[in-house]
Amino acid sequence: MPSVIFEDKEVIATGKYLREVRISRFPPDANFPEGVRYSLCLVDCTTNKVILLYDIHRGKSHHRHLRGQETPYTFVDEDSLLTDFLRDVDLIVEGKL
Repeated sequence: MPSVIFEDKEVIATGKYLREVRISRFPPDANFPEGVRYSLCLVDCTTNKVILLYDIHRGKSHHRHLRGQETPYTFVDEDSLLTDFLRDVDLIVEGKL
């Protein structure tokens, strides 16, 4: 049974974005050898479009979506994942990404 180790949902940047994070741990298996599942998402509240998404799901390894472009993501651990996501969120809010 998955155990949620971190979950957060917050409207940021004066209401412009919704930041939603969920990271779960469970015993490793063939589909998720690290024993982790996650979805870290930034949504534009004015358009309801996903701007940024870090996720992993069955049949696909760790990856990141940025404005519709998908790239592989090198997963190290949950702390690094959250740090990388929040760095990208800050860059987007600042207009640098």
